[in-house]
Amino acid sequence: MPDSQQKKPSSEGIKDRLSTLRKTLEKRLPKWAHNFSEPKWQRWAIIVGTSLLAALMIAPKSFRVYNLTVGETAPETIISPLTFEVVDQAATQKYKDDVIKSVLPVYDFDEEMVHDVQTRITNAFNFMSEYLEAEAIHQSKEIEKSKERSAGSPGEPVTAAPKQRPFQVLDENTLRTRFENLLGANVSPSSFAVLKAHGFNQRIQRDLKSLVVPVLMKGIVLSRDLVMRDGKSGILLKVKNREKLEPLKDLSQIFDLKEAVNFINVEEQDPSRDSAVSRTIRRLAMDLVNVNITSNRERSAQLRQEALAAVKDVSFKIPKGEPIIKEGEPVNEGHLKKLAGLNKENPVYSRYMIVAGFCLILVLLLRLGLYFSEKHLDRTNHATDDLLLFCLLLIGTIVLVRFVSSLSPMLTAADKTISARTITYAAPVATGSMLMALMADARIAFIFAALAAVTSALAVEGDIYLFAFYFISGIVGLHGMSRITDRTSVLRAGLVVGLVNMVSILAIKMALGKLESVMDFYDIGLGFLGGLVSGLLVSSLAPLLEPLGYVTNVKLLELANLNHPLLKEMSLLAPGTYHHSIMVGGLAEAAAELIGANPLLARVGAYYHDIGKAGKKAKPSYFIENQERGYNPHDKLEPSMSALILVAHVKHGVEKAREHRLGTPIVDIIQQHHGTNLIKFFYNKALERADKNQTVNEDKYRYPGPRPQSKEAALVMLADVVEAACRTLADPTPARIQKRVQTLIMGLFSEGQLDQSTLTLKDIHAITKSFVRALQGIMHSRIDYPPEALPQERTNGDTHKQSPEKDRNRPARTTEENGKNIRRLGL
Repeated sequence: MPDSQQKKPSSEGIKDRLSTLRKTLEKRLPKWAHNFSEPKWQRWAIIVGTSLLAALMIAPKSFRVYNLTVGETAPETIISPLTFEVVDQAATQKYKDDVIKSVLPVYDFDEEMVHDVQTRITNAFNFMSEYLEAEAIHQSKEIEKSKERSAGSPGEPVTAAPKQRPFQVLDENTLRTRFENLLGANVSPSSFAVLKAHGFNQRIQRDLKSLVVPVLMKGIVLSRDLVMRDGKSGILLKVKNREKLEPLKDLSQIFDLKEAVNFINVEEQDPSRDSAVSRTIRRLAMDLVNVNITSNRERSAQLRQEALAAVKDVSFKIPKGEPIIKEGEPVNEGHLKKLAGLNKENPVYSRYMIVAGFCLILVLLLRLGLYFSEKHLDRTNHATDDLLLFCLLLIGTIVLVRFVSSLSPMLTAADKTISARTITYAAPVATGSMLMALMADARIAFIFAALAAVTSALAVEGDIYLFAFYFISGIVGLHGMSRITDRTSVLRAGLVVGLVNMVSILAIKMALGKLESVMDFYDIGLGFLGGLVSGLLVSSLAPLLEPLGYVTNVKLLELANLNHPLLKEMSLLAPGTYHHSIMVGGLAEAAAELIGANPLLARVGAYYHDIGKAGKKAKPSYFIENQERGYNPHDKLEPSMSALILVAHVKHGVEKAREHRLGTPIVDIIQQHHGTNLIKFFYNKALERADKNQTVNEDKYRYPGPRPQSKEAALVMLADVVEAACRTLADPTPARIQKRVQTLIMGLFSEGQLDQSTLTLKDIHAITKSFVRALQGIMHSRIDYPPEALPQERTNGDTHKQSPEKDRNRPARTTEENGKNIRRLGL
């Protein structure tokens, strides 16, 4: 017995056992587990599982706590497991002291004292002036009364004067006391006598004010030396009813009390004035000036506290992978500071909470990305497959980044001037987005590039600049996958990613102001290396993903080779179908270019859409394009049997496509290229043969479907129908071709065959124009060639001389004669 026949029962037995095992598990599983058979719950399971796995990889891990003492020998080499900062207590305290010293002390400036002194001087001098005037009037009246009494007769009555408020004469001490109270200063009897002698005139009042007010306006402190010790760089003046503090840097602008007295003595040196008056004015001025700038210790302390609250600890960064201390090295204070900072970074609460937080963030990002893909990218029919590939590549990207980051200690050990951040630029993050664009869709790859950049930056504790670098790298990579003509195109795309990486790193260095040394160019070189590695990884990983059902443009180019076994078989067994498929491929490809579909997938799908018409199970002669003239095997069959044979070619095509691993997109096109169309010829034939009371089941004469789920499948359906129908035109004029194409396409549209294909009316219009233009070129009319002329004699090697006039006018052979001649040749 042949080997193939021996293996068949064993393979069928394995399938039976697997089916039995699946049924057993379904029975034993709880009811809630059966929900995972639905695509919605499957996608949720993929999202949660991927998020949890990714969170475990990128969340910070707890590590060993080290307790060493100064002078102790390090038992092992301690390498920083993460990037952390160490607070320098001494530097921080020095910084705080400097900040406190830089805070200017606050002093209250009594600006109202100036107005108060002016008011007191005015009131005191006015009081004395009024009193002296009233006293003079009173004395003159008393003198007049005494004269009248002495001049008048004794018998004459004295007329009584109207009642007035009696003037109260004050003695010298009482008058001086009242003047002192109003002035707010001590006045000696001698000074009071001088002022009284001059009648407290306005000039003295004005001179006193001009001497006191300027001094008070500049400000007076008790001791400038004390103020300068308190605020060497100046002070802040707080004026009543003003919120803003006014800085005073030059303390020489203010007086202390001694300087104010000296200033008064110097200023009041008017030689034209009476010396007694000048001395009196100086004494009064020196008694009126007083301290009007005083320390506000409460507000000063408040400003110092606010400044200290704004002070950040002085720290230095220890990058991930940097050796903290080497084995056998004595421990010093610097080592202890670093170890204390490392121990402080250890998670203080459960790491499971950290993982849960990261997991929840990733669940939200993945679910929102899937929602956007379903609602706005027309990928509902591929949601599960896209999500599975998305998550697989995301985990792979994180693994790649973590692996590259783990090489940091080796790099820093080789050259201590190289930072641990340098190696992160060599991570081939663009690999995932390039594969996503190659396998699925460039638009989904854009979403992947953003999410991969976020997770990759988190995995290596990067910042916004590293995220930007990874994101740009991913975008450039997916763009390079849009036009793939062969496998070397992937390597060229990797080269472009490397060049753009160099520019990105250069831009980041310039933005941070770190382009200072030759070491920065190592980062740029590693960025270029990361792009090249991305191209190599994509080139090597793409063939591994293709067996999972994904079809890349490179794979499509291989399938487009007309020497493929399936196409060779079809060309030999079903030449009419082969030629039809090639024509359909050309039509579909041209239309795909116009509507933004994948032209290569449309062409290759058209090549293989009818492979079920050739092969062992197929019957090529039952399809009209392969039939010889005058013979149609369907004439001997019932309409239902004929319809069954036609429908079977879809099933056979799907089986052959899966057997040869053509990929899911090609299988879908084969399965969907007829949709649920009705085989009208045999259905109408069945209606004609049916009795009046007999009903014909329409479902038996329909293709099982499904309807086209993608633009490419819809294009193949339309091109298949149009190409076949236009061949039946007796006179394929441009007008007839256009009418036939429009009628066929609108018929399929009205039947709902294109409802699930995401084609728009604009797309359908563009497809119609493309088909009409292509078919007019294919079916253009030709001139009738004249009958074969007699061999002409060669002259100078020219065999294309025109025939003589008599031969030119010879009547052409009839169609019957031409047909007989063709039959003689066996054609």
